[in-house]
Amino acid sequence: MANNLKVYVLGHYRPGAADGLGEFNFQNVNMLKESIDFHFLEFVNDKGSLYHFSAPEGPVIVHRFGSLNVSLNALPSGFKFWLKAQDFENSVFHLNHIYNVRNFLVARLLMSMKIPYLITPHDSYVYCNEFRSTRPLLKRWYRDLFVRLIDKYVLDHAALIQALTPRCLPCLALISKNEVVVVANQVSDLGLSQDMSVIKPVFCFIGRSEIYQKGIDRALRGFARLRNLNPDIKGYQFKIVGPADEASDRLRRRICMENDLLPGRDVILCGRVEEVERNRILTESIAYIHLSRFEGFGLSVIQALSAGKPVIISSQVPTHDKISAYGAGYVVNTDEEVAEAMASVIALPDEEYRKMAMNARLCYEKEFHPAVIGPQLLRLYYKAAGKI
Repeated sequence: MANNLKVYVLGHYRPGAADGLGEFNFQNVNMLKESIDFHFLEFVNDKGSLYHFSAPEGPVIVHRFGSLNVSLNALPSGFKFWLKAQDFENSVFHLNHIYNVRNFLVARLLMSMKIPYLITPHDSYVYCNEFRSTRPLLKRWYRDLFVRLIDKYVLDHAALIQALTPRCLPCLALISKNEVVVVANQVSDLGLSQDMSVIKPVFCFIGRSEIYQKGIDRALRGFARLRNLNPDIKGYQFKIVGPADEASDRLRRRICMENDLLPGRDVILCGRVEEVERNRILTESIAYIHLSRFEGFGLSVIQALSAGKPVIISSQVPTHDKISAYGAGYVVNTDEEVAEAMASVIALPDEEYRKMAMNARLCYEKEFHPAVIGPQLLRLYYKAAGKI
């Protein structure tokens, strides 16, 4: 639409991408494509610095700029020429992530041209001491310097900062005093049935195989404790869905063996699967397990809620307060609590299990459905653009 606000997203447009940022951008486009004209700015390293090509791709317009042999502390000439030739009267830029030199370079250029931008730091937990203390000293010093010189500039000069949950606020406040607005990720309805007749003796996790950060080791130890304490439920399996490199796969298998869990029998390492297979595993599982030590949002947790699936999550998952408030699952901190929560789900009478499943679905519908988040994000874009 000619009068729509234009939003220029710095990053690749990847419909159906499984990674968090790709999914975030894709869902935002699907949700607001009738109200917002989305443009994506992609830098490709197989074309020279003067290369620029723009074309529609589905509901968006993609602008590609060559970055071959362009240093990390510079922007392609084609991008700068293009930027100066555009009219951004009814526009706002959207930057994502942190520890990103290109964000800094683009933000500085936008500031010089008085073009507003919004920044969404998806992993703002990295600014807090709980995360910093886990880093080696030299890496901590380097990142602290980077944050003070690079991230702080981007955050301070943004028209607005988008926080995905209220738990981001104290971490962001350590770096910037700029205005922060909380607007959660919206998650498209997976459209999965809540048919109890298809549920099998299976727990599942879906996501990247980052053993420590995602707490996969916690989940495996908790599952092993459950089986040791309850010999009558030996038939239960734990399915881990998502890609893993060789090192992660070896570590998962070692943790299994250390806890008397047999891969292929007790723990099924599914690897990357198609969406249909992912949905089948989620539908058949009795509960979804997500025990991150550090988490920016936890998209797959909300997808599980949309499927009416009780969840067992760590208190480090930033949406745990919503899940507790709706009675949509269990929040745990120790291996013992993980095992107890799994046992509690198994022991629930059918009626109580149905109630928890309905609570999970209600939590999704009231807090994360596109119909709820869409108006909030639309207002955020217009506010960042200075239109309200």
